[in-house]
Amino acid sequence: MLSRPVCSPLPATMRTKARTRQRRGIWKGTCKRSSLASSSRTSPGFASDNTSDDEECYYIIEYDPLPQAGPSSCEMDANEETDTKVEDWEDLKELFGRAAEQYENDNVAEALPLLRGVIHECHRLLLLYEDPSVLFVRNPNRSRSQSPDPISISPSSSLPRIPKKCKCKESPTAFHAILGTALFLLGNYIAQDASLALPDEPNTGITYWLAALDVFETGENLPSRTNPRGCEAQEDWRMAIIWGRTLLAVADEILSLASDRERSTNPLPIPPERKWHSAAASPFAAIAMRRPPASRRITLTTASPHDLLLLAMDQFARGIFHMPHPAHAADDAPMDTARPFSRATELFTIAREVLALAERLPDPAERMRWATWADTVLQQMDMEGDTTRTEWRGLVSRARGRCWLIVGTAEMEDIEAKAEEGGWDEVLNSEEADEAREGLARAVEYFERATQSAKGELGVDEGDDDELRAFLAEALVTLANLTKDEDKREELYRRAQLLGGDELEGMDLDD
Repeated sequence: MLSRPVCSPLPATMRTKARTRQRRGIWKGTCKRSSLASSSRTSPGFASDNTSDDEECYYIIEYDPLPQAGPSSCEMDANEETDTKVEDWEDLKELFGRAAEQYENDNVAEALPLLRGVIHECHRLLLLYEDPSVLFVRNPNRSRSQSPDPISISPSSSLPRIPKKCKCKESPTAFHAILGTALFLLGNYIAQDASLALPDEPNTGITYWLAALDVFETGENLPSRTNPRGCEAQEDWRMAIIWGRTLLAVADEILSLASDRERSTNPLPIPPERKWHSAAASPFAAIAMRRPPASRRITLTTASPHDLLLLAMDQFARGIFHMPHPAHAADDAPMDTARPFSRATELFTIAREVLALAERLPDPAERMRWATWADTVLQQMDMEGDTTRTEWRGLVSRARGRCWLIVGTAEMEDIEAKAEEGGWDEVLNSEEADEAREGLARAVEYFERATQSAKGELGVDEGDDDELRAFLAEALVTLANLTKDEDKREELYRRAQLLGGDELEGMDLDD
């Protein structure tokens, strides 16, 4: 006898009259010919029709299916549990939205406790759920007794699978995007001021950034992301952007440690990572517990800044590609209305942070590569019309000028090395010198545009204005050193002297 689940409703008895969706079956038996005339001997509760006058008798059996009953106690408990999960998820999103808002407003006193609250709540959910996406991803309503979809072995199964249209309101990685972003932002605060860390918290930003990378890697390897039979969910472009920015922060920390070792006669070794006795003791331990075992973890000793920039470029490319456009934002990935969004701000932040890191790279070729890449992001802002607005025109021009100044000065280093071997006359006629002059001329052009924009803007910081003049003077001097025509060279020196004044004393002014 088949056993039924404890919580399932009991079936109704079979009835002779079919009401809705009758089930039919044929029962074969034997009977005496004399008994065929009397149909009253058939079993009560069944309706039968004699289909043969032979000794073999066939009966058509009709019965009702299981009645549709109301929700059982198990189903009610499951609904209550689902409501609790959704409520926890909505509360977490609301808390994170407030924390992100205070961070954007540079309100450290308000942002710090909110970010800690987000991490604490995420820690609790990590301990409860192996895959926290169950908080907001609901499975389709399917009967418990329904068999799984059959697996086709026909020749048509070799054809490409048509992806299911995703109707998910949240990306499967939404939880990990929130936790990773909170760790990244809190790490930024701790890196700027270690005294902001509580006694039981790590006091170095790198600990938070490495944990954020683990969170992003875990979210990328969720079963809902790797299952080929699932729906094609929208890419979480926000997580991709923050993932790339976190990689830049780790690369910047590696450069800082390398610089400290060069200046110090007795450099300190890199401190080992802190260990916790259980996952409940710290969110960092819970994150390590959920980290995919096959993932390759990034450490300060195994990764170079250039390698991290390559990884960051992949994440930025994915994030920019899936980032909504203002013209058709409704057709793109689901927008988080609780968090303000500006595509121009996201693009400019990416370019600015890559540019700041490119300036510090020791290899001239690497500096050229990443400064050029940052310029392509800023160029995209030009193509999308952002620079037609006053608030972006000067900022983008200044940043693009810095990009080409880095390119020109990096090429200048190679030219100077070759000039020491073969002389300046030969080097100035080389292809490398032509490329360097072209890049420096573009830098001068962009800096002059930024200067004109600054004159028309109100409330421009004098420090920013002085920095802009220093950039323009450096570009003019470097370009003059590569100029063959003596009159043009003297004109460039004169313009640089007017802009830089006493600050040009340390620059290389050729006679």
